[in-house]
Amino acid sequence: MIRTTARWWASLLVALAAVFANALPAVAALPPQQNVPTLEAGGPAQSVVYPPDHEVYSPGYVYVQAPPHTRIVGLDLACSGDHSCSTSIAPDGQSAQGHFTGENTHFDAPHTIDLVADSDAPYEGGTFTGSYSFKGDTQPLTVKIAPGTPGDLAARLRNTTPIGDGVRVVSVDPDSSTSRTLLPGDRIVAFAGQDTPTANDLDRALRNRRAGGTFPVAVIRDGNRITIPVTLDPA
Repeated sequence: MIRTTARWWASLLVALAAVFANALPAVAALPPQQNVPTLEAGGPAQSVVYPPDHEVYSPGYVYVQAPPHTRIVGLDLACSGDHSCSTSIAPDGQSAQGHFTGENTHFDAPHTIDLVADSDAPYEGGTFTGSYSFKGDTQPLTVKIAPGTPGDLAARLRNTTPIGDGVRVVSVDPDSSTSRTLLPGDRIVAFAGQDTPTANDLDRALRNRRAGGTFPVAVIRDGNRITIPVTLDPA
């Protein structure tokens, strides 16, 4: 009798749980972004807008992760009145967050994220995706980066003798971007964090780099190793 009663109660609880689960309203997904901007590498910021769903939520957080080769420079959550909130952007622009502090959050105004493309984004461009999260749901944050021009060092270079000790700068094209920081006699030993013991290694490090992008270049100058920013010219 006791076992029969226990089974009966267990069956009743399962049935009640199913009834309540079906009675609960489904949680709507966030609306997707309403635009996909095309960013110019090193160019001005453009906005991605997430339209409101006009629902009311408990206080919570918005989290944003920037797409590759971009930085977040603005986050507008339409904070005003009973939409009290604070926002912050990481120093490197790779992430941002907002915190709603009011008793309830009325999502009835767009959330806007401003992004810029890095000047050293791949020259072929492409479509890149980060994320936007709010009320437990996550939507893609997608942008396009416009194609550019392959970049190169506007300089005459040669291997050291013996080979394997870096790449010697023989001369630099006058009035080029390269000439602003790279000098004849410099010995290039690394480009953008990649060691360059030979000219072939330097060519590989330069592959897919965009003209106009600025990269750290380690050189031996007057016997000292220094790192200088070098902006690439069109190849």
